[in-house]
Amino acid sequence: MFVSLIRRLTGGRPRPARPGTSPLRFVPGFDALDDRALPSGGTALPLHETLTVVGVDPTGVVHYEGEASHLGHVTAVLNPDNSFVKTAANGDTLVGSVTHVTATTGTIAYTGGTGRFQGATGQSAYVLSADPKTGAPTVDINGTLSYSPGAQGGESTVVPFKITGGGPAPAGLPLFPGGSGPHSATGTATMLGNYTSENGTFVLDSLAISPTGAVSGTFHGSITFVAANGDKLAMVYGAGGTGVLTGQLTPEGTVVNVRFDAIFTPDAAHSTGRFADVTGGSFRMIAQADSISLASTVPGYTAPFNYTWSGEGTLEFAKGKK
Repeated sequence: MFVSLIRRLTGGRPRPARPGTSPLRFVPGFDALDDRALPSGGTALPLHETLTVVGVDPTGVVHYEGEASHLGHVTAVLNPDNSFVKTAANGDTLVGSVTHVTATTGTIAYTGGTGRFQGATGQSAYVLSADPKTGAPTVDINGTLSYSPGAQGGESTVVPFKITGGGPAPAGLPLFPGGSGPHSATGTATMLGNYTSENGTFVLDSLAISPTGAVSGTFHGSITFVAANGDKLAMVYGAGGTGVLTGQLTPEGTVVNVRFDAIFTPDAAHSTGRFADVTGGSFRMIAQADSISLASTVPGYTAPFNYTWSGEGTLEFAKGKK
């Protein structure tokens, strides 16, 4: 049933994986599943993935690609027996099985792997849908992965990362695709201590408002966190469709309960100090604004607003450096 649906969404024509590449990639993020017991296997961390189906073999093997928290840019395959193998950016693998509940929903169990994922356990829920712009089948996964993020595997060391804070969007939110606006933040974070920020740039990719006033959109951007000692951790966010905007438009022209949900990944080339040794990792950041007014003196933009945010995930460093 699952493979049949994938075939329909892809036009019924299986597309082989790209020659010379690993079979499948995932896209990360994470929301903890409520009221579900997890087997012990290390530190339980929120997990989020956003995957794109890139092909289905005649044998029924499904190939995906994207980004994933804790794995970074990954490849993966889902076999006809519903077992899967995901390969992280550094070569570590995560294995498990999928249980399809309906044609578009199901659960995922993680049962081990290699490198830092040796002995990993956990579970997630997934939802299959079609990308509104490309029509490509996408899978959104939220759950928890329990493993030992401090363990060393391959040529890297992975450590837990948490961040909280917030700040202003002084030029408001762009209301047209391709529009951008600055934002900044202060707060506290693992290894950063009391941080400030620079070069925060939000870019709107899409925006829609339903007849009931439900607001949805996608976005991406970048920001650099500046640690208390001056070291800089540069990040990009929302890549691969992981930046999702939601809210509710009121009759008064204000969007309330605004939520920005995105995966942040390190940009080592623009990081400095100890963060110059970042080789991977990711965390899911969820930002919130109580309300954003559409009444503005700048055409195409909302009024300025403030937001708060928090995130949790991992950072991956060159082996022996952190």
